Amino acid sequence: MLAATKRYYLIFLLAFTSTQTLGQDIYERYNIYRNPVKVFLNKFSITATTGLGITSYSHQLQGVYFYQDAESQFIFSNDIENLGSSFSGYTNWLNDPQLGFETSLENPFDLPFEYLPNPVYNPALGDQTFLVDTDTTDFGFKGGSRGIPITLQLHYNYQKFRFGLGYSYEIHFLRRLKPTAFSDQVREYQPNVSKTRYSRLFATAGYKFYSFWSYDFVAELQVGRITAGKQFNKGATSRGLYTNIGVSIENNWSEYFRVIVKPSVEFKSYTVNIPDGSIVRHKYPTFFIQAGISINIPDIRRSPMKSDHVQPKHVYTNPKTGQRMEVRGQPIWKRQNPKVGENNRRMWPKMKKRVKDAKKSNK
Repeated sequence: MLAATKRYYLIFLLAFTSTQTLGQDIYERYNIYRNPVKVFLNKFSITATTGLGITSYSHQLQGVYFYQDAESQFIFSNDIENLGSSFSGYTNWLNDPQLGFETSLENPFDLPFEYLPNPVYNPALGDQTFLVDTDTTDFGFKGGSRGIPITLQLHYNYQKFRFGLGYSYEIHFLRRLKPTAFSDQVREYQPNVSKTRYSRLFATAGYKFYSFWSYDFVAELQVGRITAGKQFNKGATSRGLYTNIGVSIENNWSEYFRVIVKPSVEFKSYTVNIPDGSIVRHKYPTFFIQAGISINIPDIRRSPMKSDHVQPKHVYTNPKTGQRMEVRGQPIWKRQNPKVGENNRRMWPKMKKRVKDAKKSNK
């Protein structure tokens, strides 16, 4: 019994040792040349995507009076003891607060706190005068806008993990915002610009949590800083970091080339500081759907033989120097069977014809 146990242990040890030797030094054992720089660069991927972004703007006006008449909408701080009969306010509190409107009223506080004359909004009669202390009610504006992002990423692959950096440029189109209360009396808020841009510089991390046939599913996280276009007053606007969470669905055409679709959700906000001391905090999360390609830098070159169209990696011997090198016979975007590395459409018809001819010859 003891002798048999020792014999089985010896067989297992020899098999394990031979397997380790075969897999560990296969390039050294067969003297196959590999460019060490390309082998290292192959661990990096370059990804380029574009698509559509839908942004939801929303803000609650707090600590201010909101005033509207037939010509204007503006806000001003409610941190005053007496409103008086004449006052002025700031417009463009979404992106660039400007002091530009003044109005004069008779005894505004003799009326109910939220209304001036003509409390019922009637477009036909032009009854649009409205005043509200935002600390006494839940009032603000919200609405959707669209953007076209163009994103470029470079990440390092380590087993199922990836880490990298990226840059995104978005052409953004601003739309009107609807009031969250008093919609029958307050007009929509019209931004003073219709188009701007957003630039993002971010760090990214991902994990490949599922694979099926030629598809990989990768959870990705982005954290970075966003910069708005000149339409946003940088002196009055402050922004923190943003966070983007998404899933990259990748179809592997080959070992080096992938077509990807990526839905994601981005969380971000910014603050506009009004010169009179009041603050407006804006939230503008975005849902993105993007598509593009991802390329690994190939670690081996194309075969120098023009007639070589073999898709899997194979060894080529230089007829002049005798040097062996690992090569590929197809471009990186050529589709491959993920299990065998080959996708020859002519192979199956040829095999069927051979089987049919063999059956005829046997009759």
